Amino acid sequence: MLTLLSYLPRHISRVIVPAAMVLTACMPPSAVQFDEPYAAAPADHAVDWHDYRTKTTTGTQQPPLSSRSHEESPVDTKLTYDLPALVDLALHANPETRVSWEEAKAAAARLEMNRSAWYPTLTAMAFGQYFKNSFPIPGGALVSHGYSSLGSLNLAWTLFDFGRREAMVDAGAQRLSAANFAFNRKHQEIAYRVATGFFAYQAALAKVTAAEQTFEAARAGSASVQAKLEKGLATRPDFLLAIQEQAKASYDLQDTRSLVIQTHADLTSSLGISPSYSLQLIDLNKLPLPAGLVQSVEKIVDQALEQRPDLMARLAELRAREAEVKKARAEFWPKFSLGGSLGNQAWRNVHTNPPGNESYSASNLVGTAMLSVEWTLFDGFERSNAVHEAEARKEASKAQLEALRLEIMRDIWKAYADTKTALEKREFALALLKAAEESYAATQESYTHGFSTVIELLSAQKDLARARYTEIDSRASLLRSAASLVYASGGQSRNAMD
Repeated sequence: MLTLLSYLPRHISRVIVPAAMVLTACMPPSAVQFDEPYAAAPADHAVDWHDYRTKTTTGTQQPPLSSRSHEESPVDTKLTYDLPALVDLALHANPETRVSWEEAKAAAARLEMNRSAWYPTLTAMAFGQYFKNSFPIPGGALVSHGYSSLGSLNLAWTLFDFGRREAMVDAGAQRLSAANFAFNRKHQEIAYRVATGFFAYQAALAKVTAAEQTFEAARAGSASVQAKLEKGLATRPDFLLAIQEQAKASYDLQDTRSLVIQTHADLTSSLGISPSYSLQLIDLNKLPLPAGLVQSVEKIVDQALEQRPDLMARLAELRAREAEVKKARAEFWPKFSLGGSLGNQAWRNVHTNPPGNESYSASNLVGTAMLSVEWTLFDGFERSNAVHEAEARKEASKAQLEALRLEIMRDIWKAYADTKTALEKREFALALLKAAEESYAATQESYTHGFSTVIELLSAQKDLARARYTEIDSRASLLRSAASLVYASGGQSRNAMD
């Protein structure tokens, strides 16, 4: 695979109670798939995420491709950007990468929240009050006042819940994987958009050069006709026809310059920078082109169905919904919990009437411990309907997975056919350009010696202009179709071409 396409993409102590070791031992294996969820999320918004749990991982997580901070200008005015450098720039500057990165970190935080259900809850409570009481007695009233206080630590710990917590952790782990895969696919998407924008912009620049050549040829042609007209060897209609062709070439030149501005704005939008930035880019003619397809479309499809990130994300979402079905079914069973409290209670009471200031105070340690069973026997069929809803969502996820699989196959077949056609059209475009150049040179020489008419000269000039545009379009089309094949396969068809 050519060098520029090979870059697409190159690039994604909480326990405070003495029972910590018991908690870890009680956790099911699925609950500790991500021992450190925050570490399992992507480390940087410009670096692809790698699933360290699988055996197919080819290496550790890459370091950031650049040390530029968000506050610094993302564009290096001294650098001539090739496609890999542009992709690197986009991964750092485009805010969409940070959006998907933050979503992955949010999924890691949700997984941590789900895992907290395995730990006990420890709550501190304090209570205090002042009171004054008056009781009627014979000959007057008994008045007393005082205060009381209570401070305690309360413990609540679910010991067994028939898989509810395990299912929640499983679902959170799968959704973290889905977010990480979606993060990688976003990188591929941005790389693809940058590549297509880069090819379009470079093609527009090349068309400006071709239009300038056509304009110079038209101006030289009109000058030649004018010289013949002055010698009486050409007619005024011939001269006016040449002037008309020169005006048409000038119009086409301005049109291509306008196209450069539009494609530059599209490219900078994909990069995530302002259109006011001026980029120094390599020339389109310096980009290597693929010579041919060396892998079959079936092999590329098989590779894509195994590793394309958005398909893996959809599969992880299906696994998460299967875990939600397990949780919904587990709600029919009881929960066993351990609860307790330990605190100190104090109060003081003073009698102020009748006289004597009799008072008393007390302070004692209070504590409770209990094992409880909670079992909802009837809830108006809420749990049954929750199971039906979870199963329906699971089946919908299955259908979405199958739809995406078919879409991937269609996109790869289409991109493969487009690339194959673009390779063939490239050969014809080169042959057409060569023939048009030779035809124009011969017609120009023939017209100089008076053997061809001005109409034949202008016709050859138009054919050469069209051939130049066709050659530029064929080069850009081949690069775009090859990039589309890489993108459709999820980056797995980099070696599909030589």
